[in-house]
Amino acid sequence: MQYKLSPSFSVPVIDVEATSQNLKRLREENHIKISRIQKLLNMSYPQAIYNWENPDDKTLPCLDHLVALAKLYKISLDEIIIIKKETKDAQAIYEPKPPYGIAQETLDFITLNTNRETKLVLTNFYGFSI
Repeated sequence: MQYKLSPSFSVPVIDVEATSQNLKRLREENHIKISRIQKLLNMSYPQAIYNWENPDDKTLPCLDHLVALAKLYKISLDEIIIIKKETKDAQAIYEPKPPYGIAQETLDFITLNTNRETKLVLTNFYGFSI
C-alpha cells in the first residue's frame, strides 16, 4: 500500500549531524564515558557510539538506544533529536514499514516524552501509530 501526500504536507526531518553533536554534548555534560554507555546498552564494541557522536558518519542510535539514552540523561527524546526546518516535498510517497519489535514500555515512554513532530517522524519511519 502506498500513500501519496498532498503538496502542502510538511515532512519533519531529523538533522542527523546536529543530533550527533547533541549526543556527544549530552554525554560529556553528564560526565559519562563511552565505555559506560557501551556496558549499559550491552554492546560488544564501543565503535557504534563513536559513530553516533561523529556528524560525518551520519549514523544515529536505534530507537531503543535513543530511549535508553534519554532515560540515562533524564531528558525527553525531543531533547536528543534535532529536527531540521520543515521542508515541503510535493512528490513525497511513503510506504508503511512493518512494525518492529519495540517493547510496550518503550512505546509508552515515547508517547509521554515526545512532541508531535518527533512522533510523526517516528510514525513515518517505523510505520506504526504513537
